Amino acid sequence: MTDSYKWSWDDRGSGARRDICVWTPVSRGSLRPLGHYADPNRYSEISGKRASLLIGQNPNTNPSKPAVAQPVDYNQVWTDRGSGGKYNGAFWRPVPPNGYVALGDVCKSSWDKPSTSDIWCVRKDLVANGSFSATSVWDDKGSGSKSDVSVWEIKPAPMGVQGSAYLPIQGDTFRAQGNYLPPDNEAAPVLQLPVGKDYHRFEADAPLMEANKLPEKGERFYYQPQCSITLPFHCFFNPNNHASLENNHNPFLTITKSIAWYAECVWVNRTDKTVCREEKIRYGVNKEKREEIKGNIGIEFSSTKGVVLSDSGLTLNHQFADSSSTFFPEYSVRESAESFEVPPSTASALFTQRIWIKCSPPDSDVMVGEAEFLQSTNYHYRGCAL
Repeated sequence: MTDSYKWSWDDRGSGARRDICVWTPVSRGSLRPLGHYADPNRYSEISGKRASLLIGQNPNTNPSKPAVAQPVDYNQVWTDRGSGGKYNGAFWRPVPPNGYVALGDVCKSSWDKPSTSDIWCVRKDLVANGSFSATSVWDDKGSGSKSDVSVWEIKPAPMGVQGSAYLPIQGDTFRAQGNYLPPDNEAAPVLQLPVGKDYHRFEADAPLMEANKLPEKGERFYYQPQCSITLPFHCFFNPNNHASLENNHNPFLTITKSIAWYAECVWVNRTDKTVCREEKIRYGVNKEKREEIKGNIGIEFSSTKGVVLSDSGLTLNHQFADSSSTFFPEYSVRESAESFEVPPSTASALFTQRIWIKCSPPDSDVMVGEAEFLQSTNYHYRGCAL
């Protein structure tokens, strides 16, 4: 990721009804952007205030066909001739080499072709069809330009609830169209990352109880990481997230889901009479807990959608579930009043399965956020004589 940008062009003085400023994310060594970023909100500097994705060939691999290649040429889409704008400007479409795809257009504050070293094109097998925003970022309506243009943000396409082994990634790119009509979604390519399934089923039985070693309330047993995923921070949080920008040197985050048996309640009856006990247990992810997890970790849990990244909308159910499903009862909300009898000279405990979600930079002890909740599908009573 980079939070450094170079100004490319803006429409000041053009008379267009809406404003636009186009920025080039600054490359870092062999890491380059997928295209330019079109900002519809301001002409002011954005460096240090947001971040864009940079990509490059993994230096630890040597594939027969590299993952990235620079464009071989550009085709002009539009110029501002006749607009009366303060700056000359033009939109250009990269021409990728054979077997590669250009994921976004570029803009330059002149009518000359851009440099082919500004961006990377991506190998076809790492690209998926995306979608366009419902409304354009900008168009030249109201300007005196001799030709029409509209600019459309490219976004990942909505995912099905079952998720996928390939995750589409936002690239901060756009497509310029020589009219005011929405482009076809086939013209909205996005980067897709292969993210396989490495899910570990939790098969441990509830703990047995022994009189000489009774569990304590809140104690956990057989703690086990089940699955994890590492992605750029802008998949979890908005690109202008302050905490993420401060760690821009390490722009990836890992989300880990773990599970354990948890001693929810422990009752010890050392009398010679049976005692009755009752405990209210809240399972699943309620509205308040959902908002807490969303704010701290950038991820949402629900019984209808499963696991979804808050800002990007990516579905992680392929990676975070044991099997393909369209309903996720483990996250459903319910409250249970558990009442039962504890016989004389015995101890009883209610064990639940509790979920822990942790968010941190890869290979780091620094915690960005964490949350825990009770899985609503599994609980177990145990007891023993004293």
